[in-house]
Amino acid sequence: MLSKIRKILSSGKRRGLDQFVMDLKPKFSQFKTVIDVGGYQGSFVEQVLLMNPSLSIHVFEPFSASCQVIKEKFSERPAVIINQMAVSEARGEAILNINSFNETNSLLASSQVSESIDALTKMQSTEKVQVVQLDEYCMDHGITYIDLIKIDTQGNSFAVLKGLQNMLTQKRINYLYVEAEFVEIYKNEKLFSEIEILMREFGYSIVDLYNLNYINKEKLGWCDVLFSPKN
Repeated sequence: MLSKIRKILSSGKRRGLDQFVMDLKPKFSQFKTVIDVGGYQGSFVEQVLLMNPSLSIHVFEPFSASCQVIKEKFSERPAVIINQMAVSEARGEAILNINSFNETNSLLASSQVSESIDALTKMQSTEKVQVVQLDEYCMDHGITYIDLIKIDTQGNSFAVLKGLQNMLTQKRINYLYVEAEFVEIYKNEKLFSEIEILMREFGYSIVDLYNLNYINKEKLGWCDVLFSPKN
């Protein structure tokens, strides 16, 4: 794993979500169901629909203002199902921290990391939100297989994955694109190593890494990890 990270870093290339979607382009024609956890304003949904307009996509975005943007953007696409909910290990209610940069909104409180990061994650207000567990959601909506799930929940990836235990154990998810931090940007979050171990226990391995970000150009802060079942 370390050799893979070193190889990506030495290439000097910033490989983000756009590159990930292009890497999977040959497979999108076979995909039917995609889940977007942390939809923000719907850019990921736009990208995957360009690859396959017939996809059924379930989007989760707890922040009311961002969710409204998604609803307006896809109002004429009935196959894009939009849920104004957070996702975690168990269903219920929670408090969403609304931060100065809304893309950093989180169920977790922000840690002090660096001046540049703290300026983005400084809490401005809160919202009470509904929380869903994805195993239950899949059962309730008749979802038996997920071709691709994107998880971008600002420190809560581990809990989202724990809530997918049944689907993961039964290998009913083909690809997972998961944000993971190397440092504690949000208080008490599970970091990259813990997420990788959890996925290994479920029988999944790392395919590739994307969007590697540094903090103060000194140390890795976070990245996106592509997982798939072990062969």
